[in-house]
Amino acid sequence: MIDTVVFDIGNVLAAFDWPGFIRGFGFSPKAEKEIAEAVFKSNEWKQVDLGLKSDEELIGLFTANAPQWAEEIRAIFEKWQYSVVEYPFAEGWVKELKAQGLKVYILSNYGRTMFEYARNKFKFLRHIDGGVVSYQINKIKPDPDIYRTLIEKYDLEPDRAVFLDDLPDNINAAAALGFNTILVTNHDAAAAELEKLL
Repeated sequence: MIDTVVFDIGNVLAAFDWPGFIRGFGFSPKAEKEIAEAVFKSNEWKQVDLGLKSDEELIGLFTANAPQWAEEIRAIFEKWQYSVVEYPFAEGWVKELKAQGLKVYILSNYGRTMFEYARNKFKFLRHIDGGVVSYQINKIKPDPDIYRTLIEKYDLEPDRAVFLDDLPDNINAAAALGFNTILVTNHDAAAAELEKLL
Protein backbone atom coordinates (compact mmCIF):
# COMPACT_ATOMS: atom_id res chain seq x y z
CA MET A 1 0.00 0.00 0.00
CA ILE A 2 1.33 3.41 -0.98
CA ASP A 3 1.33 6.02 1.78
CA THR A 4 3.95 8.51 0.52
CA VAL A 5 4.52 10.59 -2.62
CA VAL A 6 7.92 12.17 -3.30
CA PHE A 7 8.15 14.89 -5.94
CA ASP A 8 11.01 16.41 -7.84
CA ILE A 9 10.29 20.11 -8.44
CA GLY A 10 11.72 21.13 -11.83
CA ASN A 11 9.47 20.09 -14.72
CA VAL A 12 7.24 18.17 -12.29
CA LEU A 13 5.70 20.82 -10.02
CA ALA A 14 7.31 23.87 -11.65
CA ALA A 15 8.52 24.66 -15.16
CA PHE A 16 12.28 25.04 -15.52
CA ASP A 17 12.21 26.86 -18.83
CA TRP A 18 15.73 28.23 -19.02
CA PRO A 19 15.65 28.59 -22.85
CA GLY A 20 12.60 30.84 -22.61
CA PHE A 21 14.19 32.70 -19.73
CA ILE A 22 17.30 33.48 -21.79
CA ARG A 23 15.19 34.58 -24.76
CA GLY A 24 13.48 37.12 -22.53
CA PHE A 25 16.69 39.16 -22.34
CA GLY A 26 16.62 39.92 -26.06
CA PHE A 27 20.12 38.69 -26.79
CA SER A 28 21.21 37.77 -30.30
CA PRO A 29 20.82 34.10 -31.34
CA LYS A 30 24.62 33.73 -31.14
CA ALA A 31 24.69 35.13 -27.60
CA GLU A 32 21.78 32.92 -26.51
CA LYS A 33 23.51 29.79 -27.78
CA GLU A 34 26.89 30.58 -26.24
CA ILE A 35 25.41 31.70 -22.91
CA ALA A 36 23.32 28.54 -22.72
CA GLU A 37 26.43 26.43 -23.29
CA ALA A 38 28.39 28.43 -20.72
CA VAL A 39 25.72 28.33 -18.00
CA PHE A 40 22.71 26.01 -18.10
CA LYS A 41 24.24 23.29 -20.30
CA SER A 42 27.69 23.38 -18.73
CA ASN A 43 29.25 20.83 -16.39
CA GLU A 44 29.57 23.67 -13.91
CA TRP A 45 25.80 23.84 -13.52
CA LYS A 46 26.05 20.94 -11.07
CA GLN A 47 27.92 23.28 -8.74
CA VAL A 48 24.77 25.38 -8.38
CA ASP A 49 22.79 22.43 -7.04
CA LEU A 50 25.63 21.11 -4.87
CA GLY A 51 25.59 24.32 -2.85
CA LEU A 52 29.32 24.40 -2.12
CA LYS A 53 30.11 27.69 -3.86
CA SER A 54 28.99 31.26 -3.31
CA ASP A 55 27.04 33.14 -5.96
CA GLU A 56 30.15 35.10 -6.91
CA GLU A 57 32.14 31.89 -7.31
CA LEU A 58 29.42 30.46 -9.53
CA ILE A 59 29.40 33.58 -11.70
CA GLY A 60 33.16 33.22 -12.00
CA LEU A 61 32.83 29.63 -13.22
CA PHE A 62 30.24 30.54 -15.84
CA THR A 63 31.98 33.66 -17.12
CA ALA A 64 35.22 31.67 -17.46
CA ASN A 65 33.33 29.51 -19.96
CA ALA A 66 32.38 32.53 -22.06
CA PRO A 67 34.26 35.66 -20.97
CA GLN A 68 32.94 37.56 -23.98
CA TRP A 69 29.48 37.40 -22.40
CA ALA A 70 30.50 38.16 -18.80
CA GLU A 71 28.13 41.12 -18.45
CA GLU A 72 25.20 39.19 -19.88
CA ILE A 73 25.88 36.15 -17.70
CA ARG A 74 25.90 38.34 -14.60
CA ALA A 75 22.59 39.89 -15.67
CA ILE A 76 21.11 36.42 -16.07
CA PHE A 77 22.42 35.27 -12.72
CA GLU A 78 20.86 38.24 -10.94
CA LYS A 79 17.39 37.16 -12.14
CA TRP A 80 17.72 33.42 -12.67
CA GLN A 81 15.34 32.50 -9.85
CA TYR A 82 12.62 33.56 -12.30
CA SER A 83 13.62 30.77 -14.69
CA VAL A 84 11.54 28.34 -12.59
CA VAL A 85 7.79 29.00 -12.48
CA GLU A 86 5.25 27.06 -10.41
CA TYR A 87 2.73 25.14 -12.51
CA PRO A 88 -0.90 26.23 -12.01
CA PHE A 89 -1.89 22.69 -11.03
CA ALA A 90 0.90 22.12 -8.49
CA GLU A 91 -0.76 23.37 -5.30
CA GLY A 92 -4.05 21.62 -6.05
CA TRP A 93 -2.28 18.36 -6.84
CA VAL A 94 -0.39 18.36 -3.55
CA LYS A 95 -3.50 19.35 -1.57
CA GLU A 96 -5.51 16.58 -3.22
CA LEU A 97 -2.90 13.97 -2.26
CA LYS A 98 -2.78 15.30 1.29
CA ALA A 99 -6.58 15.09 1.50
CA GLN A 100 -6.26 11.39 0.66
CA GLY A 101 -4.12 10.93 3.77
CA LEU A 102 -0.81 10.66 1.93
CA LYS A 103 2.49 12.11 3.07
CA VAL A 104 4.06 14.39 0.46
CA TYR A 105 7.77 15.24 0.28
CA ILE A 106 10.12 16.90 -2.19
CA LEU A 107 13.50 15.62 -3.33
CA SER A 108 15.05 18.12 -5.70
CA ASN A 109 18.32 19.35 -7.14
CA TYR A 110 18.17 23.06 -6.42
CA GLY A 111 20.63 25.86 -5.66
CA ARG A 112 20.42 27.97 -2.52
CA THR A 113 19.51 31.34 -4.07
CA MET A 114 16.93 29.84 -6.40
CA PHE A 115 15.31 27.77 -3.66
CA GLU A 116 15.11 30.67 -1.21
CA TYR A 117 13.00 32.43 -3.82
CA ALA A 118 10.89 29.33 -4.43
CA ARG A 119 10.33 28.81 -0.71
CA ASN A 120 8.64 32.19 -0.49
CA LYS A 121 6.73 32.05 -3.79
CA PHE A 122 5.68 28.49 -4.62
CA LYS A 123 2.30 27.77 -3.08
CA PHE A 124 2.61 23.98 -3.11
CA LEU A 125 5.53 24.17 -0.66
CA ARG A 126 3.10 25.32 2.05
CA HIS A 127 1.43 21.92 2.03
CA ILE A 128 4.29 19.41 1.91
CA ASP A 129 5.44 17.37 4.90
CA GLY A 130 9.11 18.05 4.29
CA GLY A 131 11.88 17.18 1.91
CA VAL A 132 15.55 17.27 0.99
CA VAL A 133 17.02 19.85 -1.38
CA SER A 134 20.45 19.19 -2.85
CA TYR A 135 22.23 22.36 -1.73
CA GLN A 136 21.29 21.60 1.89
CA ILE A 137 23.36 18.40 1.99
CA ASN A 138 25.80 18.99 -0.89
CA LYS A 139 24.57 15.93 -2.77
CA ILE A 140 22.69 15.82 -6.07
CA LYS A 141 20.51 13.23 -7.74
CA PRO A 142 21.17 10.58 -8.91
CA ASP A 143 23.67 10.10 -6.06
CA PRO A 144 22.06 7.39 -3.86
CA ASP A 145 23.04 9.34 -0.74
CA ILE A 146 20.47 12.07 -1.36
CA TYR A 147 17.70 9.45 -1.53
CA ARG A 148 19.02 7.75 1.59
CA THR A 149 19.03 11.09 3.42
CA LEU A 150 15.33 11.52 2.65
CA ILE A 151 14.57 7.92 3.69
CA GLU A 152 16.41 8.27 7.00
CA LYS A 153 15.19 11.78 7.81
CA TYR A 154 11.52 10.82 7.50
CA ASP A 155 11.74 7.09 8.22
CA LEU A 156 10.31 6.25 4.82
CA GLU A 157 9.68 2.78 3.45
CA PRO A 158 10.57 3.05 -0.25
CA ASP A 159 8.26 0.21 -1.27
CA ARG A 160 5.36 2.24 0.17
CA ALA A 161 6.43 5.42 -1.64
CA VAL A 162 6.20 6.76 -5.19
CA PHE A 163 8.92 9.01 -6.59
CA LEU A 164 8.17 11.30 -9.55
CA ASP A 165 10.95 12.90 -11.60
CA ASP A 166 11.48 14.05 -15.19
CA LEU A 167 14.94 12.49 -15.65
CA PRO A 168 15.47 8.77 -16.27
CA ASP A 169 18.77 8.64 -14.34
CA ASN A 170 17.05 10.00 -11.23
CA ILE A 171 14.18 7.56 -11.62
CA ASN A 172 16.56 4.62 -12.01
CA ALA A 173 18.48 5.57 -8.87
CA ALA A 174 15.24 5.71 -6.87
CA ALA A 175 14.06 2.38 -8.25
CA ALA A 176 17.36 0.78 -7.25
CA LEU A 177 16.59 1.76 -3.65
CA GLY A 178 13.11 0.23 -3.80
CA PHE A 179 10.91 3.20 -4.67
CA ASN A 180 7.95 2.89 -6.97
CA THR A 181 8.66 5.42 -9.73
CA ILE A 182 6.96 7.54 -12.37
CA LEU A 183 8.93 9.23 -15.15
CA VAL A 184 7.16 12.54 -15.76
CA THR A 185 6.81 13.54 -19.39
CA ASN A 186 3.57 15.48 -18.96
CA HIS A 187 1.28 16.20 -16.05
CA ASP A 188 -1.86 14.41 -17.17
CA ALA A 189 -0.08 11.12 -17.86
CA ALA A 190 1.87 11.31 -14.59
CA ALA A 191 -1.25 12.10 -12.55
CA ALA A 192 -3.12 9.19 -14.16
CA GLU A 193 -0.24 6.80 -13.50
CA LEU A 194 -0.01 7.95 -9.89
CA GLU A 195 -3.72 7.46 -9.40
CA LYS A 196 -3.39 3.85 -10.55
CA LEU A 197 -0.71 3.20 -7.95
CA LEU A 198 -2.64 4.68 -5.04
